[in-house]
Amino acid sequence: MRRPRKARTPAAPRTPGTRQATVGAVGGGELVQAAEEIADGARSNASSWSSSIPPNIRTEQVSEKQVNIVSDAGPAYPAETRSRHPLFGNRDFWYGPPGRPFLGPAADERAGAALAKYADKVDRMCREAGFK
Repeated sequence: MRRPRKARTPAAPRTPGTRQATVGAVGGGELVQAAEEIADGARSNASSWSSSIPPNIRTEQVSEKQVNIVSDAGPAYPAETRSRHPLFGNRDFWYGPPGRPFLGPAADERAGAALAKYADKVDRMCREAGFK
């Protein structure tokens, strides 16, 4: 005689992947402006191939020293990580990801402009410390 099986617990529902980049420094409103500069670059990178990602890119200030640039649109994760998946489990044919990476290249392209926006904070801190 076989023992009865234990009841299965249902799996948690899947949620679409969230992609995020983090900008960290000394803090203040200038840090948010610097992160927003990078987010603008990510919006323009993704707008050439997606209509759902650019409106979902936003900045979230986590603390005084950290701001996250987040996109929780469905195609954001596979586009940024270049993940592939098989067609209905058929491992002979794999689908490629939609679009192209958008957060990483935006951080590389707009780093200078973001640093220029944040430089005002550094200059002010130096003046307050007595440097000329």
